[in-house]
Amino acid sequence: MNGRQAYHPSCQRLQQLGFLDPGEIPPLPSRMPSISDPGPLGLTFFRTRVVDVELDHLSLPRTFFGRSVIVNSSFRDTDLSESRLCWNGFSECDFTGADLSACDLRASIFTSCRFTGAKLRGADLRCSGFKGCDFTGADLTGAVVFAATRRWCGLLGSLDRRQRAQLKTVYRPAPEPEGG
Repeated sequence: MNGRQAYHPSCQRLQQLGFLDPGEIPPLPSRMPSISDPGPLGLTFFRTRVVDVELDHLSLPRTFFGRSVIVNSSFRDTDLSESRLCWNGFSECDFTGADLSACDLRASIFTSCRFTGAKLRGADLRCSGFKGCDFTGADLTGAVVFAATRRWCGLLGSLDRRQRAQLKTVYRPAPEPEGG
């Protein structure tokens, strides 16, 4: 970790980038947000284009990403733990050293993304696709994958033997995430 900012300064960075209104600090939810929550959801990227943006060294736990396109953006050393990242397209994004523990990444497509040294402990990876992604040194302890699609999702070929052993394979398909 290289001096990760606290939540309030992280929101100020998002204000500078135009993702939040000046002075806006969304409430930090007590649990992972869902599209069906009555609100407020907290920090939300819904039907948003995030292109060529640096969101490094931030604290953004329990953030909601839905139906968004994220391209050539970096989240290096950013805390996104317990975030919902369903139904998104991520292309050429850098999650090096990011904390994605207990995240829901279902039904998203990750193309040429870097997860080097990232924490994906307990993350739900079912129904997602990973094409040309780098998981060197990533911690996938307890990350959930569906047995029938393990090979199809492109994940296994990107992992070493130790990482494959860390996965939690389930034999029932994942329910489709809300918001699809």
